[in-house]
Amino acid sequence: MTVELIGAIALVVGLIGLFARPSFIVYAFFGSTLLGAAAAFILTSLGGATIQPAHLLLGFLAVKLLADRDIRIGALQAVYPGSPGFWLLVTVGYSTITAYLMPRLFQGQTLAYAVRAQGGENYLSPLGPTTSNLTQSIYFIGDCVCFLVLAGFGASEAGRKCLGRAALMCVILNLAFGLLDLVTYATNTGELLSFIRNSTYSIMSDTESAGFKRIVGSFVEASSFGYWTLGYFAFSTSLWLHGIGARLMLSLSILSFLALLFSTSTTAYVGLAGYLVVEFVIITVNFIFGRIRREMVIFMMCTPFVLVVVGIAICLHDASFAYFSELLNTFVLNKMSTSSGIERSRWNSQAIQNFIDTFGFGAGNGSVRASSFPVAVIGSLGILGATNYALFLLSIWFRKKNIVPSSVPAMQIAARSACLAWLIAATTSGGFIDLGLPFFAFAALGCLDSPRVRTQLSSTHAAVSYR
Repeated sequence: MTVELIGAIALVVGLIGLFARPSFIVYAFFGSTLLGAAAAFILTSLGGATIQPAHLLLGFLAVKLLADRDIRIGALQAVYPGSPGFWLLVTVGYSTITAYLMPRLFQGQTLAYAVRAQGGENYLSPLGPTTSNLTQSIYFIGDCVCFLVLAGFGASEAGRKCLGRAALMCVILNLAFGLLDLVTYATNTGELLSFIRNSTYSIMSDTESAGFKRIVGSFVEASSFGYWTLGYFAFSTSLWLHGIGARLMLSLSILSFLALLFSTSTTAYVGLAGYLVVEFVIITVNFIFGRIRREMVIFMMCTPFVLVVVGIAICLHDASFAYFSELLNTFVLNKMSTSSGIERSRWNSQAIQNFIDTFGFGAGNGSVRASSFPVAVIGSLGILGATNYALFLLSIWFRKKNIVPSSVPAMQIAARSACLAWLIAATTSGGFIDLGLPFFAFAALGCLDSPRVRTQLSSTHAAVSYR
């Protein structure tokens, strides 16, 4: 195992967080989730697997926050039967069992694409236990810990507000990293960011397409940057639509939208289109029932108008039309005919075949690589695991919410909007069942326990305390 510079920095920050206010480690953790191309530790004994700074700080976050009795109670509330945390815990427990059992039970009975490419190539091999079963299980367990700990921390009004500010910080930091990426590329000083681009994965930070640089920010490639930026765009846009910090949120929304466009990521483009359609439907429903804000009216009226005007302007300018036509053909229309598109189609087909060959039980977490999140879940966890996972995801948006101060629901709605945008994008390109730490951190912000559960657990705790 080798300790990298960013790993040493993360260790120092984590140690400071143990003695500082809880908000410090929360901000540090949220910020570290942006370091998608960084490796705190490189585990040479596990084939070059890495531990990212976010997963390292997650340990410090859990130790610091769970030392507080109220946060521990909040974390218990988060796993009350029927709550999102309950379904997530069941899903993670089941996926851990499948990661060990299924590759052995169905060993050699089906072929699967390697989760971790060797030499830059993905290949079919007989199903069997691999280190990916271990690493993917650890990542998924980390997601669950992240959700439950932050849900416990957010059980109080102060905790919810802190989580909201930390989420907003991610939006700003993501744009800052995108700007740094462009500046260092233009000035040929990309090595300045090498300490956060030290992962063992292939880092494509210097690629150009259609004549300009593809923005990668602090991530491995443009598609990753576009994917996460989509959620941050949805978060800031939702806050603006609900009248929270209107000028700041509108500025962050526009900047995130531009960053999305210049990422030239097919995932981002498709996810953006899907998210905007859903947002329009929600606003239309609010309009019909008379629950609409001025910002929502502006969004409904101005967005189509701006898109039409921009489209006409591009069509009337020959050079611009040729330029954007090339972009459209390269990243959208002809994407599936490229070698990358063909390869991803094969991944999905084989993942579905894995589901069939294992009689609907799945090949186990870490055994299947796909190019669509639902396909990855079905191929890995089978019917039972996919059902539990679906119940968790549905409970994020469709459940009874607490009545809390007016500024907090807007943050929670925005967090759920970010999760929705990420889920839409993952449906088109997600390779594994792990949706990433930011998804579960924002999901924790977006979910609240019902008053009934809070009262029951608080009463039980009080009864125990005063005996």
